[in-house]
Amino acid sequence: MASSVTRSSDSASRTSSAVSRTSGATSQASGATSRTSIVDRSATSPRAATGHTERSSFTATSRTSPAASTGSLRPGARGESVRSLQDKLKASGFDPGRSDGIFGPRTERAVRDFQRSQGLQVDGIAGRRTSAALNGTDGMAGNRPGTNGVNGTARLNNQPDGRGMTTGSITVNGRSYQFNSGSGSRFSTPEGTYRVTAHRNSRSEAAFVRDGVGFSFRMEDARRPNSDAMYDSRAGRDRTALRIHPDGGARGTAGCIGIVGDAATMRQFRDDMNAELRRNGGSYTLRVQ
Repeated sequence: MASSVTRSSDSASRTSSAVSRTSGATSQASGATSRTSIVDRSATSPRAATGHTERSSFTATSRTSPAASTGSLRPGARGESVRSLQDKLKASGFDPGRSDGIFGPRTERAVRDFQRSQGLQVDGIAGRRTSAALNGTDGMAGNRPGTNGVNGTARLNNQPDGRGMTTGSITVNGRSYQFNSGSGSRFSTPEGTYRVTAHRNSRSEAAFVRDGVGFSFRMEDARRPNSDAMYDSRAGRDRTALRIHPDGGARGTAGCIGIVGDAATMRQFRDDMNAELRRNGGSYTLRVQ
């Protein structure tokens, strides 16, 4: 009888051990399931995904220069594109300062002046239309060279044989302007074909300013580029430093073409001539006759 009880007790003990092992295995499986669940939740956590997106967004933004994504250049931009913009503004007769690749206040002012001269929206931002105008691809109509290679004409009302002042009219960018040339002791502008280029877009000397607006454009013999001269048979010599500018100070000029009118006329002429220079590659062929 005692032996039978012992065997029953042993059997119960073995059964208990088996249950314990089973419970342990179940616990381990549960632990594994729990770890798997944690990993799954971590992998699909919206917080983790959002964190990754924010880091990527920050990196992309930190490498983007002002307005680069839109193809526009605006104040604060830097780099070779800005340097190129500054060079083109200078070639068009506008002063952005030193070509340093920094879009500062002076460059913005030059962009605004250029936009105003082209009839564009004046916002100081070099966008698509402003860039196209600077590159000469704006499609705007102007005085294109005719069959004789001349862009425009300045007509003298009468040309003195010697010293003296004359009057005349010049058509630029489809608009006509009146001018004076010469004085009682000076020869007027000699007849001929001139190459007109940018000189100074702003001046303060009295003889070059009318109603607070001053500027000058260079005139030279079209057959002798960079000579800054035109031969005058009346004087028997080359005339140098001939310019187109406002008729400032006393009436008449030292042989230049002096535009007549008020401040609005001066600004409009300057804008029109700059527009012509831009469309014609930086030089304008003018026939004085």
